[in-house]
Amino acid sequence: MMNRPLEPGGTIGIVGGGQLGRMLSFEAHRLGYRVAVLTGGAKDTPGGRVADVEVAASYDDDLAVQQFVDLSDVITWEFENVEVSLLAELAARSDVPVRPAGSVITAAQDRGRERRALMAAGAPVAAFREVATATDLDRAVADLGLPVIVKRMRFGYDGRGQVRLTTADQAAVGGVVEALGPERLLVEEVVPFDVEISVVVARGIDGEVAHHGVLENVHVNRILDTTVTPPLSVPPRVVGAAVELATAIVRHLDLVGVLCVEMFVAGDSLVVNEIAPRPHNSGHCTIEAASTSQFGQHIRAICGLPLGDGSCRPAAMVQLLGDLWKDHSGRQPVWSEAMSDPGVHLHLYGKEEVRNGRKMGHITCTDTTVERALQRALAARRRLRRRS
Repeated sequence: MMNRPLEPGGTIGIVGGGQLGRMLSFEAHRLGYRVAVLTGGAKDTPGGRVADVEVAASYDDDLAVQQFVDLSDVITWEFENVEVSLLAELAARSDVPVRPAGSVITAAQDRGRERRALMAAGAPVAAFREVATATDLDRAVADLGLPVIVKRMRFGYDGRGQVRLTTADQAAVGGVVEALGPERLLVEEVVPFDVEISVVVARGIDGEVAHHGVLENVHVNRILDTTVTPPLSVPPRVVGAAVELATAIVRHLDLVGVLCVEMFVAGDSLVVNEIAPRPHNSGHCTIEAASTSQFGQHIRAICGLPLGDGSCRPAAMVQLLGDLWKDHSGRQPVWSEAMSDPGVHLHLYGKEEVRNGRKMGHITCTDTTVERALQRALAARRRLRRRS
């Protein structure tokens, strides 16, 4: 396995062709690397459009995955909901390092394994039960008390694959099982929290760790809507504890790359909600706010380069969803409206299919204070909602 730095000119293989792969590619190219993207089957993906090579094949296509491995000097992920066994086997056979390791991806893609890994790291998590049948679900509700959140073990994101259960009525229990499908489920107590936060932390191959501080998040309909840094509603002692907790988790996992740790803040207490072993939506503001963004840190880490300065100026990010197109009868919003503020940064992901709730882009702004940055970013989004 490569323990020396991968010099510019080498090829970074990215599993996944979405917007995170796109932004990783921008950073890789800035540092002089080539990029190959394995899309999972789609063609002309947001990441594939800006990569040097797009391998538009499924993750279980032996020949295509081997081609992708052969192109790559190091492999990383922008999407963890994939079967990693074939890729890990071929990469090991070809002596191509995979960062973060497949074992980390396997833990992060299954809520049960994720919770157990977090507990092993000493992280506080909500009380939970793993269930496979309606009878198991009944027992879990009796143990945890109502209400509870019932989640699919796998393939859930942006609020998909989870249901809030408020009654033990058998019809309601049966409805949850039917809605989430015949698979393992995780039942979790509802955590009464004050604010949601995340910490994006990077770890290099030498164990060096860097972070971007604490990011405060607001979700609407279970989809991230805004992020600000530094946080507006988190006591300083909790900020320090959150960074320490994220650092402990990334070290326990022996992860190389970037890890996002999402947490609930309840008073002075922290509860870890989930982890993402890759750059994260909540870290987008670091592109403008930090000398080295989450994408830059990830590329540096997986290539064995020294990590950069992740400290952030006051900044805000607001999400742009497909709903915005509905405001314009399906036409593109007038992007110049957002950019009329010269301090606003518009990032579009190059997605052609527009759907309600689909992340299509984001806006960021930095300023002298978080409040001003958020005010300007939100104002830019409001301007986009005007009908042309």
